[in-house]
Amino acid sequence: MKTFLMVAKLGNMTQAAEQLNFSQPAITGQIRALEQDFGVMLFDRVGKKLFITDAGRELIDYAEKLLTTYDEAQKALSAHPGNIKIGISTTTVNYILAPYLQMFQQQVPQCSVTMEMCSHAATVPKGIAENRFDLGIIQKELSLDYLTGFEVFKEQLVWVVHPKVAEKFNHSTDILDYPLLDYKVGGLFRTLYEKTLGRKKNEPSIVYNDAEAMKNSILQGLGCGALPLNMVKKLLADGSLIEFTNVPRPDFSVWVVYHKEKKLSRAAMKLITILKGEDSTTTE
Repeated sequence: MKTFLMVAKLGNMTQAAEQLNFSQPAITGQIRALEQDFGVMLFDRVGKKLFITDAGRELIDYAEKLLTTYDEAQKALSAHPGNIKIGISTTTVNYILAPYLQMFQQQVPQCSVTMEMCSHAATVPKGIAENRFDLGIIQKELSLDYLTGFEVFKEQLVWVVHPKVAEKFNHSTDILDYPLLDYKVGGLFRTLYEKTLGRKKNEPSIVYNDAEAMKNSILQGLGCGALPLNMVKKLLADGSLIEFTNVPRPDFSVWVVYHKEKKLSRAAMKLITILKGEDSTTTE
């Protein structure tokens, strides 16, 4: 329609091609396509001259209205805030994602990010399959046919206790002397617990399904337990918690996953680029 209006205004395909930065054959092809689509001649060709037909004059009004509507739609959609929906399997990602999300907010301020906490890790891939989530953040790689993704962060679990509790047990370095706070069966952290500690002589006093709840209980002196290092770095540095340094730190990975067959928005792809560390504006 833009081509048609330009040709109608100038009455010359060569000049229209120059104005629109197209080749003359491209302009000719677009006009012919319109004429074939409407089934009428829009221009009469007399030698090297063009003369607009009555049908062409009538089309001018419709073409202008269509382009005005298109421009309005383009402005409305370009200003659309957009939203990226992320399913997360643990609140520990809040300690890891903060700098990435801050960078994303600076570069794509018009887009919001909604993060939904999922109580069970399997809820994240299920939500991606049902299109409830654009991206998922999980604590281990999932080998599901419809998922693709990448490792965004390596993390460690550290065993910690409140200083007052350590004092109560004469600062024993044997973690099995303390009341043990554990994670629910089937979770990654519970598996890492058992691989690291082996068979425990004492049963866990309280079982949690989330590291944030575990952290709060440890700070309140209910027992000792394992937490992601990034969650407790500051607490270890200021002495609010004490680490059992004689207990190995098991490693685990944080993965970003998404559906292989879903076309993600430009904003979501931008966030993925930032999470991968491939963004040109990323600084150490």
